[in-house]
Amino acid sequence: MPSDVVWPGAAEPSRSWLNLSPEARRSFDIAITVAGLIVATLLGAALAIIEALYSPLRIGGWRVPVSLLMALVTNPLLGWFAYTTTRRRMATLLPAAAWCVVWIMAAGRTSEGDMIITEDNWVGLLTLFAGPLAFAIGMYVSTMRTRPRVPAPDTTPPTPAGT
Repeated sequence: MPSDVVWPGAAEPSRSWLNLSPEARRSFDIAITVAGLIVATLLGAALAIIEALYSPLRIGGWRVPVSLLMALVTNPLLGWFAYTTTRRRMATLLPAAAWCVVWIMAAGRTSEGDMIITEDNWVGLLTLFAGPLAFAIGMYVSTMRTRPRVPAPDTTPPTPAGT
């Protein structure tokens, strides 16, 4: 069905948000970019806290790698989200930095001497290693997917002049 066909009696959708001035459109774009970067960074920190708290999880005496699986799935997605909202590859470093700061703090001792990630917590140690790698892989994949493509050569024969 062609897109220019309008059913009788149907109202034309309002498109007033498309008719913004260039200055308003630029301001709106900057606001979306900043908001997306803030959301990605806060999500990176929040997910890092949740993953760090789940790293010592045991079921039946066995460690369960919930935090490792969460990091391997969510970290590349956070990098993709930061890149998508800002259209800048380096934007993925901010949620990655927030994630790493939380995990480095979780690996250290508190003032009372408590630790979340201990030397016998293989899930926490593996997540601490694999989490930044997952961010790096997500950054690499987003970089490779956005390379400019060379246009295909025009194979149509030239038309003779005057026709």
